[in-house]
Amino acid sequence: MKALLIADDDAIIEKLKSTLQNEGFDVIVYRWLIKALDNVEEISPELIVVRAASYPRHWKTLVQFVKSEIAGFVPKVILFSEKKFTDDDIEKSQILGVNGIIHSLDDDGIKELSLILSNKQTDDCSFIFTNPKTYSFVTGKVTSFENNELSFLPDSPTLISSLKEGQKINSATIKTKNSIQYVKAKIIHKENNQKIKLQIE
Repeated sequence: MKALLIADDDAIIEKLKSTLQNEGFDVIVYRWLIKALDNVEEISPELIVVRAASYPRHWKTLVQFVKSEIAGFVPKVILFSEKKFTDDDIEKSQILGVNGIIHSLDDDGIKELSLILSNKQTDDCSFIFTNPKTYSFVTGKVTSFENNELSFLPDSPTLISSLKEGQKINSATIKTKNSIQYVKAKIIHKENNQKIKLQIE
């Protein structure tokens, strides 16, 4: 598996490169985002990690291009930002199809990056999605998340009463202390209106 890492700080590059190599990726590093954009089709990475603060406008151009399928592949894209994203940037990143955002490279941040890559989450994660039938936000508690399957207990049974097994969820967000992950999902099991299990895509 190939990962494209775009950053301009030696310490950040080394930390992310080491983490990605431990996850089984061959890492290709670029310091100039525009040059990376010129070569991304040739590289065809499965994963792109970008230090967003270094390229505050250009990361959006890159994500838009690789998520458009014009290049013939659609990689997972993760942003690293030392500063918390504004609500506007969070909304833009979700619309563009960013798969996750991490905010630190300490032990917790690196753990969150690994969890995003493996689609596993810690006990303190939260999940929210838009009900495709009613367009209302569905909040609740994550009881387990492993191997792309998430068990979810809604705050109110009425929030999911209109949903059935097989229903696709096109807009969902998984949040932890150090990361945000935007996903799609499908309901694979429903226990009355009390609990649902979802396949995360």
